Parts: sequence; structure tokens; C-alpha cells
Amino acid sequence: MQGFPSRKRGTTFDQVRLEDLGFIGNCQFASHVHRSGSIVWTCFPRFDSPPVFGKLLDEDGGEFRVGPRGGALGKQTYLRNTNILETRFETEEGSFRVIDFAPRFPLFDRTFR
Repeated sequence: MQGFPSRKRGTTFDQVRLEDLGFIGNCQFASHVHRSGSIVWTCFPRFDSPPVFGKLLDEDGGEFRVGPRGGALGKQTYLRNTNILETRFETEEGSFRVIDFAPRFPLFDRTFR
């Protein structure tokens, strides 16, 4: 399977394999990141908000993609002992990596998301 599966209206959707999705979040919102470099599901600014990117369920649901021009799939791993997702791409033209995470930060003696 190359890239995100093609979906057509009125037909059965291709299945996205669970192993092709990474997950990032910060206890306030979460996102599913496909191996193609696309964020395919995000409800923002909270879990119960409408989706900002919803391509996981609907071809017209939108996505945000950072990946190679040719659509090659990357290899996803989490940096050790973190929820930081690294997607590595290797093409004939070169290689690069994309780092996805949803930080929490301290401010005014509180932890914000």
C-alpha cells in the first residue's frame, strides 16, 4: 500500500492499518499521524471538539501533510520514553525526518497544554 488509501464516494473504503498510524497528544487534544506524514485525525482544541482534520474517516475531511513529494511512506518510531513521534523518510533524492508532538508547558506554577 503506497501513501494514504484512495477512497471514492459510493464505494467501500479501503482500510487504514493500525500499524500505519502514530498517535500524539497532550491530555487536551490528540492526533493520528499516518506514515505518509499526514495528520489524518485531530479534534482541537479538546477531545470533544469537532475534527479539524478528519481524512481518517472521510476523504474530504482534510489533512495536514509534511512528506516527500512522491508520496513515499516513512518509518515511524517514538523517541525513547516519550510521546514524541519521529517519521523518517528515505527517497532517491535524500532523507529527512519529521518530529510530531503535543507539548505541555509550565507557566505561572501550572502545567498548560
